[in-house]
Amino acid sequence: MLRVVGEPRRIDRAIKRLQGALKGVPARGVRLTWRGGELRTTIHWARDDSFWWVFEPRRSGDGVAARHALLLGHAPNAPTRRESITCEINLPRTGVDRKVAGLLAADDAGALYLAHSGRMGGARPGQRKAGFRDFLADGVWREVTWPDGARSVALIVAPLDSPRLTRLLGGFVDSVRRFKAGEAADRPSGLCIEPRPDDPATVACDRRLVDWALQEELTKRGLFGGAVDLFSLRGERPQPLFALVANGHAEELTRAVGSLSLASARRGADIKPILIAPAALADRDAAIRALPFACVRFRWRGARAVFDGLDDALEG
Repeated sequence: MLRVVGEPRRIDRAIKRLQGALKGVPARGVRLTWRGGELRTTIHWARDDSFWWVFEPRRSGDGVAARHALLLGHAPNAPTRRESITCEINLPRTGVDRKVAGLLAADDAGALYLAHSGRMGGARPGQRKAGFRDFLADGVWREVTWPDGARSVALIVAPLDSPRLTRLLGGFVDSVRRFKAGEAADRPSGLCIEPRPDDPATVACDRRLVDWALQEELTKRGLFGGAVDLFSLRGERPQPLFALVANGHAEELTRAVGSLSLASARRGADIKPILIAPAALADRDAAIRALPFACVRFRWRGARAVFDGLDDALEG
């Protein structure tokens, strides 16, 4: 169970950890604008993940900083002297404040997560603030418990201790941009066996990154994303079906292998089962090499998953 952090000191420590984990090239004296306001400040451009970020305090009527505001902007190119905010994640400095969308949550082991309620301001006419939940239905949504005992569902943006935090945050910013632009909602790719909704949030976040990278690699090969692709040619060739193992825990591996075996037994020659597993796990576990279907190893190169043996698995 995830619990919303409400203690002021713990929130401040988490904010400092988040600021220290985020990287970016500083751009000074940038004029930021949004509906009803503007400011001039230094922003930080995360070039590889196509967004910029900056923390700014939001003050109450008596001048006291009431919450932290993480301002974010989509930026595939270097920021200019004037930038528009794509979204902001407001985090209360203390206690319960469900009026703001941002929150910090902790799991039973004490790991911290940046999360969002899913209510999105600044939407287009006709869009509901809660419409973002439907738009990002395949996001990592988890139930959280508040300090006053209330419960709600929140989007887990990223674990604060993840080495891939910046990439996950960049994915969130891009999703908000597409939602506000009125683009079509993301739908499950159908490439992979659906994960369990109760997977740990850290595992689920990494799984999304591996899934994104797999889609990119298949698209590069012309096998996914077109009007007619590898995954729409049913009956003409076996359809690849992937199962992802994000972190290599025994339960996750057992579930993935079992799901592929069951799918293979049910659908026979219509599918080509392929296991996607961390290279470190596949290299040390001889049982994986004895499986009756292909195993593609992945390793992290920075915050991006890269695959070994993907072409052999697709062609074999």
